[in-house]
Amino acid sequence: MTRSTAFRRAAIVLASAAAFGMLSSGPASAAPVADFAKGAAGLQALATEVSPAATAAVDALLGASVFIPKDVLEVGLTTPQDFMYPSPTLGCGVADKPATVTLASAQGGPNLFPQITANQLRFQAIPAYVAIPQSSDLSVAWINLTTFQGGIVTLDDKLPILGTPLLSKIVDTGKGTVLATMFGTVGYADAVTCTVVPTVGTFTV
Repeated sequence: MTRSTAFRRAAIVLASAAAFGMLSSGPASAAPVADFAKGAAGLQALATEVSPAATAAVDALLGASVFIPKDVLEVGLTTPQDFMYPSPTLGCGVADKPATVTLASAQGGPNLFPQITANQLRFQAIPAYVAIPQSSDLSVAWINLTTFQGGIVTLDDKLPILGTPLLSKIVDTGKGTVLATMFGTVGYADAVTCTVVPTVGTFTV
């Protein structure tokens, strides 16, 4: 099956799900306070150049809402929107079980940390398997029902320095209602592979 054929089939499945009311949507936030967002982004970039410890410290600082002005909290932070259901995940589990689940979500912008701009979604996944991912082809097929744009992307963000998969990706989806499905595999040490059964969701950008 070609990549374009896979995308067309995913789009048909997602559109059908929406037509039958299978999916639910969550709200996205308004525009951020520009000055604070610019300063926070600059501080994060500087910390990245210094060291992982500096990055962790700055992330903790920006994540401490007590230090962030109330107006920024109201308009500069968004909440991840969950996929419709946790994805059954085969081939790995807790206490030698053969299966577990993967929690998947998408977060819209504008958002301060992680830094997501307007008209973007950050897709992310967390398998319920206690180990550090070593490899991944976890992917998302998406289609914007407002603009009819779409694509298939690999969640190939990596942890700086270590280079291990973060199982996330920021995508320029454009503004509108986005239907998406997540699927693929995540590899761990000792030849353990988690196969993520597709889950679906709808997201407001």
